[in-house]
Amino acid sequence: CAVVQEIPPSISFSGSGFMATYQLGVSQCLLNYAPWILRTAPCVLGASAGSLVAAAVVCTIRDEMLNFVKQMKAFTLGPFNPSINVFHWLECILHKHVPSDAHQLANGRLFVSMTRLSDGKHIVMSEFQSKEDVALLCSCFVPVYCGMLPPSFKGVYYVDGGFSSMQPLPVPCMQTLTVSPFSGETDICPADKPCMWDMVVSGTTLKGNMANSFRIINALYPMNLETLEQAYHSGYTDAINFLLYNGESTVYTG
Repeated sequence: CAVVQEIPPSISFSGSGFMATYQLGVSQCLLNYAPWILRTAPCVLGASAGSLVAAAVVCTIRDEMLNFVKQMKAFTLGPFNPSINVFHWLECILHKHVPSDAHQLANGRLFVSMTRLSDGKHIVMSEFQSKEDVALLCSCFVPVYCGMLPPSFKGVYYVDGGFSSMQPLPVPCMQTLTVSPFSGETDICPADKPCMWDMVVSGTTLKGNMANSFRIINALYPMNLETLEQAYHSGYTDAINFLLYNGESTVYTG
């Protein structure tokens, strides 16, 4: 998927759990070296924690979200402590940083992937009437792990969008830049060595190797904060390599 400045691609951030720090690193790199990709993308999609990164791009809260790695150092495991309600922590972060006009910024541009609880159907929300309607919490809710009662949106219960579509995409004909912290077939992802077999997770093909297994474990319950910080730097580096490979070799200074 080549990046063409005149025809900006849409961007899709996959389900990632706490490995969303990788996607934050990618976002920071694009902001530094190819900001037009973020500013002009017609559709910014996200599933699970990837929807938080998508919202950071669309709702202009990149600075707060991209400082996440530094903020983690202030905690003693913080949200990763098993005694902490992860869902409540996410709720506090969103209410603090999402601007009051988030729905106006998000309408028709932010696409949040969710899974309808009643039938497991994949639903994508792109129209929002208020700040509260920016239904990111629904996209990040993992039953039991985040609590027992899932959030509702307009009276309908939803859970993590990654259950039904790990890498949400817009209409098939629209060029889309895909970002994932797991190695596989996405445009920007870790560059692992070739392996003998692949695995398909919610419609997305991932490499079936030990490195991805560790990433999945850390996405659900990080072994240490250094792992998540390293994922941030890996995402930044992988994004630089992607830009160089696709001919974006100069640093944007405008």
